[in-house]
Amino acid sequence: RATLLASGSQQRRDLYRITAELGTPRRSDPHMPGVVEHVLLCTGRALVGPSDGAIELHPGDFLTYTGDRPHVFEALEAGTSAMLASDHP
Repeated sequence: RATLLASGSQQRRDLYRITAELGTPRRSDPHMPGVVEHVLLCTGRALVGPSDGAIELHPGDFLTYTGDRPHVFEALEAGTSAMLASDHP
């Protein structure tokens, strides 16, 4: 589940709070070219990033990746949460 917290004005930046539980990974299709996503893991553990190269994040870890290719967010622990910012050109 993702909740939009803020949205940018001139350069579009959407900010989400993510809460995730164990189960099916959230697989996202590519966004438009130039989209960049930034994830700060707050609690739990998660597998995050491009589908072909996602990495395990722990609380306090930060990851930036291009969102214009398939990507994933998978909780590896109950009660996982994160902040995600999507920058759009």
